[in-house]
Amino acid sequence: MSTTTETGRPTPFRLLLTVLMGLALVAAACGDDGDSGGDQGASGDDAEATCPVDAHTEADGTTEITVWHAWVGLTKRTVEAIADDYNNSQDEVKVRVEAQGSYEELLKKYEDAIGDPETLPDIVLSEDTTTRFMIDSATVLPAQECIDADAEAQDFYDQVLPAVTAAYTVEDVLWPAAFSVSSPVLYANLGHLDQAGLPTDELPGTLDELRDTAQKLKDAGVSEAPLVARMDSWYLEHLLTGVEQPMVDEENGRSGLATESLLDNDRTLETFEWFKSMHDDGLLKAIPYSQTYDQLFAMALGQSSILIDTSTAITSVNGAIEGTLTNEELGAEDLPIDLSSVQLDTLEIGVGLNPGFEAPGKGQIGGAGWYIVNSGDDASMGAAWDFLKFFNETPQQVRWTLEGSYLPISESARQDPALVEEFETTRRGRWLAIASDSLEQLNPDFPGPVIGPYNELRATVRGAMEKLTLGGGDPQALMEEIDSSLQSELETYADEVGA
Repeated sequence: MSTTTETGRPTPFRLLLTVLMGLALVAAACGDDGDSGGDQGASGDDAEATCPVDAHTEADGTTEITVWHAWVGLTKRTVEAIADDYNNSQDEVKVRVEAQGSYEELLKKYEDAIGDPETLPDIVLSEDTTTRFMIDSATVLPAQECIDADAEAQDFYDQVLPAVTAAYTVEDVLWPAAFSVSSPVLYANLGHLDQAGLPTDELPGTLDELRDTAQKLKDAGVSEAPLVARMDSWYLEHLLTGVEQPMVDEENGRSGLATESLLDNDRTLETFEWFKSMHDDGLLKAIPYSQTYDQLFAMALGQSSILIDTSTAITSVNGAIEGTLTNEELGAEDLPIDLSSVQLDTLEIGVGLNPGFEAPGKGQIGGAGWYIVNSGDDASMGAAWDFLKFFNETPQQVRWTLEGSYLPISESARQDPALVEEFETTRRGRWLAIASDSLEQLNPDFPGPVIGPYNELRATVRGAMEKLTLGGGDPQALMEEIDSSLQSELETYADEVGA
């Protein structure tokens, strides 16, 4: 079982991981390809680092750089405020922050800009699932080169949680210079658990425990379908990674370009059979992927009792309960409802670690990486590195957690007095602490897959999940279908990269 506190996705080429929302209901709106790397670089131990870390200090006048991101609401305002603080702290660099719509829209704009390199940004925020695409695009400078060229930089990376740097390391090269990290957590209606005579100080930590809890909630007549889940691919990904089951060859894509699908395995079949049986037995309310917020409505309206979703929702969920959530905070100004008028203070929500096959909190890193674009302009690349060093400093990392729900990744941030006090004294903080602790459960020696056609894979798995639950599909046949589909996509991707 997973401890709880009481009363808080993928893809290259194009996948939308809309900044979530709140339980919220109602509305819920809610040049260099790394071959010349440093002593950990792709070209060998003796390669010379090429990142121009100080070039901006030698430039005439102020070096202006642009950051592309996909955030809305409070997260957007926070990154803008951090950039303003940096701009005001010195006069050598000016950072301009530009929102590019959803992650899918951002990636499409980035792909288009590759054809006209002068239109590329200097820093791009890209989802964790685009790692292989960013490498193969040959447009980004490996962070490892900058670390090797900056004697002071290693201190920060030495204290970053190993699972974080492992997630963004391919062929022994670390690619993004900064990280915005999230993880899935389990949200539970503690009032429902209490009505069913279940403990409220612990939440289910394995699939077996989750099924048992859901059955008891259903038998007690507490909720229509105890577990609610939007049919997404990341459930399968986290479950497989949690038991070190590779999805592709080449050490799950970490030691080279993956070209063989390994999805046809016992754990994939077990996952599909679990979801199908949960739905068939009336224990799961399956939400089509196209319905972005219906799982939140189900929780808010008491139709379901348990939800597994992203930790970035914590701030919004807490705001919905307190009645402080706003349309602006969620980037949902066009909603026909004023979210500040919504208060869910009758809900008593608990948060626990994401259930796994064998133990809770197992899986892989989610979120986005901050990549330095290899523009060929030394001053711009040096300025980008300098800004990301500023972003990585403890005050900015603490702010990134408290205002944006992204999890603290460095020991200095995790031990910061302001963050420790928040984690110990507030509901939002206690929830964030659970999500933060989950990062320590992740295995840095098995950080999850690196796949070129990740977006295509996720679309295929989502379709299979919907067929399993809403369409009555056969688990074995659907497993073979997604395995065959991924194999075809991997081969196509490899041909395109080779060409």
